[in-house]
Amino acid sequence: MHSTGPLAGKTALVTDAHTGIGKAIAVALAAQGAQVVVQHPHAPEWAADVVEAITGAGGQAVALAADLGDRGEYEELVQAVLEEYGHWDVLVHTPAAAISTALGEITDEEFELGVTTPVKAVFHGAQLAATQLADGGRVITVAGVDAAGSAVHDAATGAIAEFTLGLAPEFGSRRITVNAVSVGANDPNEQAADSALGRLNDAKEITEVVGILASADADTVTAQHIRVPSAAS
Repeated sequence: MHSTGPLAGKTALVTDAHTGIGKAIAVALAAQGAQVVVQHPHAPEWAADVVEAITGAGGQAVALAADLGDRGEYEELVQAVLEEYGHWDVLVHTPAAAISTALGEITDEEFELGVTTPVKAVFHGAQLAATQLADGGRVITVAGVDAAGSAVHDAATGAIAEFTLGLAPEFGSRRITVNAVSVGANDPNEQAADSALGRLNDAKEITEVVGILASADADTVTAQHIRVPSAAS
């Protein structure tokens, strides 16, 4: 068991942690000592694989299912977290699969799924964190991975990032920091030019940014939107 590390003793709820960037973040936070809750949208087999990877490496994790767009299910998820670990310290909201349909072909249903549903999930999580997250906690939103040519996904990413930043003053009195991280998937040449390091960032570097924001090293970092270029999408 990881009894030491910068996040030892902390409970981190990572959404959509059954796959993609959510999975990578869950594994990374567990390696830093956190007790990780692997939330999944009723995909138990995938979530079980993530839990097995974490516990097999000496970490602590449980998998819990919930539809985050349903307020009642999100409330049940948080209550299950509190019953399992007794406290909730970190919320990392990660994006679900992007809608990459061309603008002229997007249906109302796809727009609802690509914009309304993910924004509502962040809203539900923020409301519950406002009353249930421990003092000195962390709210970190990975706003999205840009889908080339997808105005709908870009709209959701921008809305989630701005909404997250607007939340920061609501949490300040309890020393809870609130930050957004967005993950780009633009042209590789543009990414290299934009990156101060002159190279592309991968999932490992994205998880490192989230790990720092979740730690005591970022006690005074709040209301920030950190953009991390990435070759992965």
